[in-house]
This record gives sequence, structure tokens and C-alpha cells, in this order.
Amino acid sequence: MGKVTNNIFEELRIRPLEDFHCLDTFCSGVESMDIFIRGDFRLSVENHYCRAYIVKHREEIVGLFALSFDSLDLDSDDKEELVSGMSLTATPNIDYNYQETFYAKPRYPALDIAYLAVQEKWRGKGVGHYLILQIADQARTQNFAGCQFLTVEALATKEYSAVGFYERCGFTANEVKKPYKDTLRMFRTLYSADTGND
Repeated sequence: MGKVTNNIFEELRIRPLEDFHCLDTFCSGVESMDIFIRGDFRLSVENHYCRAYIVKHREEIVGLFALSFDSLDLDSDDKEELVSGMSLTATPNIDYNYQETFYAKPRYPALDIAYLAVQEKWRGKGVGHYLILQIADQARTQNFAGCQFLTVEALATKEYSAVGFYERCGFTANEVKKPYKDTLRMFRTLYSADTGND
């Protein structure tokens, strides 16, 4: 499967999810994710855990995602990797006079990608990466609250791992993979020192 042409991306529409019945036939190709989407996903949204969005190409559902506020704790090793450029995620764009204050903070404001799934027939065409770019852009342009990072609990099971996808999107692990946990907490910078954003 090839990448989706730019014209297709221009035709994608992202809207708040209002009708959960449209997800009855949604199929990402990952069984555990599809069961969740057709079941407890609605409860997560209705109980204010996250805000859900649907992605359509014309009338066809291409994907969905959900966002929630978060905070990111970085240990001294994470901070050293950010400063040195050794991290997969870009070094944050911080004014020189604010760097000492920034790196002394125990936690940072973030936007969490609570869920992200692409319809199976659209996978492998760049849609997921496009959605990450759209989410990052919205996080940077919103003016409701401070936000310096994106976070995600990337699915990491024997059935399916999204870790490689998120690494290709500029995320880095925020923890060592734990054998009792089926996700890996990851993060990425919203404002890159190289470009002013990312």
C-alpha cells in the first residue's frame, strides 16, 4: 500500500464524535482495540476521560482519536537526553533565560493522545502520521492552557505494537517497558529548538 496523496489529506475532515453508532462497523485490524472502540470507548468519553474525534474521507470513516489533558514527569536522565539531543524527540525550544527554570520543573503540561486508530483499509498510507501532525498543530495553536508535550500510552502487546509508529512520529519512551503492562508511555516535544515547532 502506498502513501495517500496530498489531495486525499486535503479531503480528510476531523470533527467531534457525536454518534457512537457509526463505530459499530469500525475495524482497525487490531482485535483488542476494536473491542474497546465498540464497547468501553463511549463510556470513557461520556465520563469526561477524553474528548473523541472522528476522521472522515467524504462519508467514509478513516480513523478516530481521543485527547485528554496530561502532565509529563521527566527524570534527570530524560532531561539530559533532551538537552544533549540524544532523545528521539526533539530538544524543546526554550528561551536561554528560562532554561534553568524549565529543566528544574518536576512536571510539564501535556496533551495526551488517549486513543488513536485508523480503519484497517487506510492503514499504511500515512493517515496516522497525518493525524499526529494535526493533533500537534492544534495543541500548539490552542490558547486555553499551556502545553509543551504530547504524550501517549502506545499499545505494546504480542498481538500488536504501536511503539514503532510513535517513534517514527518523533516520540520517545518515558519509561522502561514493564512486562505486566500492555502499553508503553511515550512523549514528544511540541516546540522544537531546531524549527521553533515540530
